[in-house]
Amino acid sequence: MRASPGSVPPCVYAAVEGTTDEAVLRRLLAECRLPEPIVYGKQGKAAIHKQLRSYNAAARHTPWIVIVDLDSEADCAPQLVSDWLPESADLMHLRVAVHAVESWLLADAQRISKREFLGVPLTIMP
Repeated sequence: MRASPGSVPPCVYAAVEGTTDEAVLRRLLAECRLPEPIVYGKQGKAAIHKQLRSYNAAARHTPWIVIVDLDSEADCAPQLVSDWLPESADLMHLRVAVHAVESWLLADAQRISKREFLGVPLTIMP
């Protein structure tokens, strides 16, 4: 079943490098009121790269989101995307965290400084 523009898909498939990436992805999808994803991968970036063609083929029919870290594989995120996935299926969303998904968490200094996370004053956050 193909998702129509503007509709909520019945299922979302995903691939991530590890458990931190999975937690971030689940939270992002929940914030967007999207269904709980069925998550693959969690065995590192090389494993995702190896399976990316298969994920992309599946994304011809169902929504997929793949999150990888930039690390040092390319100079920038768009270059990594074009190197890894020159022809993306309509429902494939390959996203690259620069330089790692943890940087997305640290970018929200106000929330990460709170007691339930780091428990440090906001004034000492860079």
